[in-house]
Amino acid sequence: MATSDHDASSYSQTSSGLSKGVNKRRRWTTEERDRKVRTKQRAKELEDSIRDTTIDWGSYDIDFLASSPGERELHDFLQRLERVSTFAETRADTTARLLSSLRQNPNKLDILMTVRSELSNLPQDDVYLLTDARSLGEALSKPFQVPLLHRVTASHSSLAPATNFGIQELLEHLAGDKEASISVYDYSVPDPAERTRQTTVHEFLSCFRLGNTCRTALNFLDIENRTKIQFCPSPIILQDITTKLDALIQHDKGKTGSEWRAERPKEFFLAAKRNSISTIHIDTGGAVTWVLILEGRKIWYFPRHVSSRTVRWLALVGSQTPEDYEGGWVKVELRPGDLLVMPPSFPHAVFTPDDCLAVGGQFYTTGHLGHSTEGLRLQEDYSDISSEELNDSVYSTLARILNTCSPVMTSLEKSQVASSQSLFPGRPSPATYDEHSKESLTNVLKSLGVAIPSKAKKHELLELLKQNSTREACTPREKFLDAFWKLCDEFMADGASAGDCSDSSPV
Repeated sequence: MATSDHDASSYSQTSSGLSKGVNKRRRWTTEERDRKVRTKQRAKELEDSIRDTTIDWGSYDIDFLASSPGERELHDFLQRLERVSTFAETRADTTARLLSSLRQNPNKLDILMTVRSELSNLPQDDVYLLTDARSLGEALSKPFQVPLLHRVTASHSSLAPATNFGIQELLEHLAGDKEASISVYDYSVPDPAERTRQTTVHEFLSCFRLGNTCRTALNFLDIENRTKIQFCPSPIILQDITTKLDALIQHDKGKTGSEWRAERPKEFFLAAKRNSISTIHIDTGGAVTWVLILEGRKIWYFPRHVSSRTVRWLALVGSQTPEDYEGGWVKVELRPGDLLVMPPSFPHAVFTPDDCLAVGGQFYTTGHLGHSTEGLRLQEDYSDISSEELNDSVYSTLARILNTCSPVMTSLEKSQVASSQSLFPGRPSPATYDEHSKESLTNVLKSLGVAIPSKAKKHELLELLKQNSTREACTPREKFLDAFWKLCDEFMADGASAGDCSDSSPV
């Protein structure tokens, strides 16, 4: 009986041990399976990250036939621009390519050595890559020094509304008014000053009609979007300073009795035939510019380092000299659905390798308002740097913004506007007229838009200033100047009373 009990006890212990061993193996098997699942998930996430941040630029041909003198001149410009340009690099793209190559290397020591050498050589971002609407809104909420780029990928859809609007749809939209006027840049014209001409919608329709070959690569400019389709991504509308100011106006929020009327931001179509070229220029008015590709492609070129000195160099050497820009030029390929947003007064050139339809517009932000006033002054001083003239609507828009923007701007943003005071001389007090130099008086009179006789003496300038100092601002530019000086004076007064110019949140 004792032996039987002993055998039973031994059997029980053996069974318990076996059971524990089985359970341990089961736990190990489960943990190993979970570890493998997590490893595969991390590998997939890494592959997705590499795929999303790796930029694959397309190929294009710049060796096309140029027959007229004007076309040959621009073709030569494009060839020289290409020689000093490289595709945009970003740290995210470079890191993704590095990770992709490291995954093929099983030697851990080689991996560590490669990481050590490569991480110190990561490039600065030539563009700021966006992933979604949120990242666009965050980028627009503060100043940015390089263009913002959102590219359509397998995991990132376009930030624009989902439409199938392209060249054919625009042709159908415009077909009802064939005699309407439209601007076109004609590359066959030898004199660059005469290349922009007025034509009719009829020529535009004929040029893009299926099977028709234009005699030259025409670039149809600034066709106002009247389709009632809004292509502008919502973060741009929300960050537009005029949207923020409209939100401050007290309206009834309900439907009944409301007098609120929505103002759609203006958008413009840009339709270009294959091989059309836009030489180096800035966009007008010191505004932020956005462009969205609807059909076809564009190659967008811009200097790697941009400052006010860059813009002055453009003014000195002209729109067809890409050489000697600091750091050379960057280029990006824009495909259907891609979005590019440029800082104010940002020099750029464009090549269209395929028939293309794009849409775009301009807007002002609180973070860039200081840069916008600087860019406006640069365009006033060097009018040839822009393909458009400064018109009254630019001054009127900025006057309205500067008169009412204080509640939506931080102290830091106001200080950046105030730092431009020396670019726009204010009206001196009549009691101090005699203390100003002849050059200072001349600058003040110019800022007021007063015609100054050649070889005018100082006493003559003083008399002109006295005649014009008491009149109220009447032209859009004068109203802009009054609004600018008012904002600067208010900021300096607030800074003096607070004892500092520290940053604060908007009211």
